[in-house]
Amino acid sequence: MKTRFTLPITALVVALTIPGAAAEPARNARGALVEGVRNDQPAFMVRVDVDHPDRVYQTGDELLVRVKSDRDGFLYLLYCDAANQVSCLFPNAFQTNNRLAAGRDLVVPRPLRPGEGGFRITIGAPYGEELLKAIVCTEPLQPEALARLMKSAQEAAAREGARGALLEQVKSMNWAEHHVSIVTKAAVPQAAERPAARRLALCIGISDFADPEIRDLSVGHVDAEACADVLAKQCGFDQCWVLANEQATRKNIENAIRRQLPAATRPGDTVLIYWSGHGARCADAEGDEKDGFDEYLVPHDGRLTNVETIRRSMVLDDTFGRWIQELDGRRVLVVLDTCHSGGQGQEKSLPTASSPAAFDFLDGELSRMKDIGQRETALLASSAASQVSFERREGDLSTMTYFLIEQLQANGGPLELKDAFAGLQSEVAKYVEATFPGTTQTPVLVNNLAAPLYLRLPE
Repeated sequence: MKTRFTLPITALVVALTIPGAAAEPARNARGALVEGVRNDQPAFMVRVDVDHPDRVYQTGDELLVRVKSDRDGFLYLLYCDAANQVSCLFPNAFQTNNRLAAGRDLVVPRPLRPGEGGFRITIGAPYGEELLKAIVCTEPLQPEALARLMKSAQEAAAREGARGALLEQVKSMNWAEHHVSIVTKAAVPQAAERPAARRLALCIGISDFADPEIRDLSVGHVDAEACADVLAKQCGFDQCWVLANEQATRKNIENAIRRQLPAATRPGDTVLIYWSGHGARCADAEGDEKDGFDEYLVPHDGRLTNVETIRRSMVLDDTFGRWIQELDGRRVLVVLDTCHSGGQGQEKSLPTASSPAAFDFLDGELSRMKDIGQRETALLASSAASQVSFERREGDLSTMTYFLIEQLQANGGPLELKDAFAGLQSEVAKYVEATFPGTTQTPVLVNNLAAPLYLRLPE
């Protein structure tokens, strides 16, 4: 006879700590779940998603979770409810096989075969903002730890605190994680009208750097302010935040991308992240970069002292890609007016390089995001990987930013990203060839968006 176990989403309380995870103190169970178990430089990527695109559930709704990883591993799915109680939803006594094959969805609960028992996850009180977190490890728990987990799941036994020892026996620290927020509500007779999609922008521009070894730029901060101004006044962006010069520390940038933007937006909204400043690269420590290098962007307080300092104080592409995952469900466009090269003068480069070198920041990360199902992302970069990006000879703006703003200010109806890119390819190349003879600068677009993105909205 077919049996089916109903698992209330608030029933299980099991917690997780991984040695070597972020050490930022947690203020509550959700903080412990998200901040205490975090890997900002993973060697592989993981994505967790749910079956409601708007991520809103009502009383009695069933929740279906999908997890995908770009590396084989073992999945542990945690849940933090509106009352800050942490549960382990998977594995459990009814679905014990948590092996995850690279590139394939693992569905929780899995579809049942005829005559097979199983479970389902249904929504109940308490209601509010809740969170699912997927942790994938390349090694499974040892049998004793797994048995304790299964016993807790079967008995729905509660534990106090959110910093338990579920993975204390995991020997390998090769792991990755991702989380998604959902909203649960009491059932209502008629669903409320969904708010209109919002458009938000974060504009980062850095001309002055704290480290004297890093050459200052002229117009990075001006680029960010000008970009934010035109997006707010002529492109229908509801809110534009600017981090310029000493405001643009690594901590402030991380906080804006990981916390402020996710808190101010919901799935379906559009987020634009603009950055004007320096870029460079260092040796890849995780083995996930095809060219053997990690690219990085330079915040105001970045330091070039040594490789360890660089990896700690700069914004590496792996880390930036993990931050972008916090915006999963939104449509995200990253615009970079930066490069890595060996030049001086008006080239946006660091003095530590002796020859031009490829700078393909975020290209590989966007490809990996697409592979694991996060497809609503795009990258507009000011130059090809082996080229230089210039500030304009006139000293007003960076070259790509100047021509982008020129397009956004022009009258003429809606402006799609692809059309803006076509114009930039022509105008930027023409200007650089005429102004800096013997050099080229060609903008690049990596577009994983399913539908057109309008930089300037239709009226």
